[in-house]
Amino acid sequence: MREFMRIKLIGGAWAMLPFALSLAGAADPIPDSLAPPAGLKRLADLNADGVQIYRCGPPKDAAGAPAAVWNFESPRATLTDAQGKPAGRHYAGPTWEAEDGSKITGKIAARAAAPDPQAIAWLLLKTESSGKAGRFDPVRAVQRVFTSGGSAPAGACATVGEVLEVPYRAVYVFWVQ
Repeated sequence: MREFMRIKLIGGAWAMLPFALSLAGAADPIPDSLAPPAGLKRLADLNADGVQIYRCGPPKDAAGAPAAVWNFESPRATLTDAQGKPAGRHYAGPTWEAEDGSKITGKIAARAAAPDPQAIAWLLLKTESSGKAGRFDPVRAVQRVFTSGGSAPAGACATVGEVLEVPYRAVYVFWVQ
């Protein structure tokens, strides 16, 4: 029997929250554990508005578990600058792609719980170029901070293969050599 995937969008009251990440930054400083490597310089702070995508299936880290859970699959977000102009996109890999087509992929180097327990974790990612030369080509680290939303629901899910898109917002800070 073929299973069909359903896509759900979690929103409701969350979508009504203002995008005031700069205010969050004043109240919740970035932990020292997420500091970029020494010698790197800040290139840009870009706002992300998108979804974290989860798929219902067996737990990835517990073979033989009796219940299916929401497993993280990938992000999908639009990146904008401080003036709200398009600056790129963020997607599976994790990958960040600038408007000029340059892109980087990352691996998590450090993680810190977000101040909001309903928000996805703050991260430091080490990156490398995976595309043509351009704006993101020299980026060697990315911080994901001041997150809002994006966490999967706790507990079991009902239909294996079902996809859930959870809205999130964050600031990505790009660091270059």
